[in-house]
Amino acid sequence: MTDKNSSQPVIELKAITRVYATEALETHALQNINLRIGQGEFIAIAGQSGCGKSTLLSILGLLDVASSGEYLLDGHNASQLSRDERARLRNKEIGFIFQSFNLISDLTIYENVELPLTYRQDLKGPEIEERVMSALEVVGMTTRMDHFPSQPSGGQQQRAAVARAIAGKPAILLADEPCGNLDSKNAEIVMRLLEKLNRDGATICMVTHDPASARRAQRYVELFDGQIVQDEVLRRVNGEKSDNAQAVHQI
Repeated sequence: MTDKNSSQPVIELKAITRVYATEALETHALQNINLRIGQGEFIAIAGQSGCGKSTLLSILGLLDVASSGEYLLDGHNASQLSRDERARLRNKEIGFIFQSFNLISDLTIYENVELPLTYRQDLKGPEIEERVMSALEVVGMTTRMDHFPSQPSGGQQQRAAVARAIAGKPAILLADEPCGNLDSKNAEIVMRLLEKLNRDGATICMVTHDPASARRAQRYVELFDGQIVQDEVLRRVNGEKSDNAQAVHQI
């Protein structure tokens, strides 16, 4: 991951706009989004359905591109990259945690965590194995690594998905409703795991509809009609208020 002491933000969005156009109409999913996320921050992104959360997460994850504006990811100008270059950067710099886990059913837990690393040209066999085992140890899933995804509980499947996300040591973790398919007990386990990863230096950007989960973050960003209407520091980072947070904006 990025140097924890670096003053440069891991993510910087400058006037990001995303417009989806058809013959009949134009839909402005995002409008003039400016956002800086520093190393080690834990950001909750919230808002009503259709407010632009998924579009923003897709752009942050290099799964979509903005119609205009600039996106800097860990010092890379992602706005000017080709599709292949975005794919390579995404595999190295971003870890994804999905609501539906997205584990491959005919691969073991170990193989699911290993798979993204096999596409990395900078990693060889022994280092891949070390990273997989380390990630499984972090989430407490080494005893389940030879099981297939249908065998563990939902909470354990999500922990395996977290292991897959962190094994590549990405600059940022993007979590899309990580507790959405979990009961309250397993949701608490996953949230505590995310908090521990954040304390250990991980930068986390989490989309959530759950107010209780949002309050667990350090910073709260709310979208409305494709615009940031609130950006508020909820708690301090390492005893200091984040200097990357913007002023609070209300409708």
